[in-house]
Amino acid sequence: MKNKDVVFIIAVKKDGQLKPEYEIGIESWRRWCKKNDVELFLLEEPVLPMDDMHIIWQRYFLFDIYDANKIRSDQTLIVDADTIIHPDCPNFFELTENKYAGVPQEGSMDWCGRSIEHFSRFVFDGFTIPYHTYINSGFQIFNKSHKQFQTDFLNFYNEKKKTNS
Repeated sequence: MKNKDVVFIIAVKKDGQLKPEYEIGIESWRRWCKKNDVELFLLEEPVLPMDDMHIIWQRYFLFDIYDANKIRSDQTLIVDADTIIHPDCPNFFELTENKYAGVPQEGSMDWCGRSIEHFSRFVFDGFTIPYHTYINSGFQIFNKSHKQFQTDFLNFYNEKKKTNS
């Protein structure tokens, strides 16, 4: 049996409700997934208390979540809940050549600059990346070969959290 591709979205409710824009975005993904025979996975409960790790970082537990829930996937798109996909968007999973994929950030360059400066100062010991290599982390495609990367990423996060607290 072939594993399916998965769209993975954080859908943790605050005070029992999703933001309306998240509901709209998730519904657009639900329809796109159905049309393209792709599974939709909603992370509705935090893996860790959000005081320990902000919810957006918890998406990098996806392979642990899959293992715990016996989910088998070929590729997974981690996408932000506030995105809306065009119903006629092609199946991008067929375009990745089974490699890691992300999208360049072409929106607010001021926001990108502040993000690069923040991570340079607090995470990467002064190292900065060029603007043209900056990607929007709200749309990333992973596959099983990236499991170790995500483990290393979470370990790196925890090390930096300890040294910056």
